Amino acid sequence: MSTPGFGPPPGDFPPRPSYAPPPYGGEAPPPYGGLPAPVAPEFVAFDKSNALVIDDQGVSFDIGGHVTDYPWQQITQLHYTARGTFLRVGLIHPNGWFVECVINAKKQQKLIQWLTELGPVAAHYQAQLPRQN
Repeated sequence: MSTPGFGPPPGDFPPRPSYAPPPYGGEAPPPYGGLPAPVAPEFVAFDKSNALVIDDQGVSFDIGGHVTDYPWQQITQLHYTARGTFLRVGLIHPNGWFVECVINAKKQQKLIQWLTELGPVAAHYQAQLPRQN
């Protein structure tokens, strides 16, 4: 016999309606009945002179205080590499010109962290770029 007030009451009950809140431990539905918008991956890296942002809008380079935004429609390829403690990210425009931003991580561990974060973000957006023949 159970202690009154703990656990479900004895007896058979009809199933819970779909609009009812979840049982204890269940995940609550998003507010206002809609599904939450998926979060687009993004990557941000910077040093004292340069900065880089890659997100669902495109790629943004801040090189010495001059900011240039490249929407995904203006990018045919995205490249990145590392040398020493420098991260180099470049893109190719449909007209064929190449633009690059170089950021100094200063420490190898920071560069490794950037590369670990950048890899999945770059792969996500590269998969959506138009294929070149």
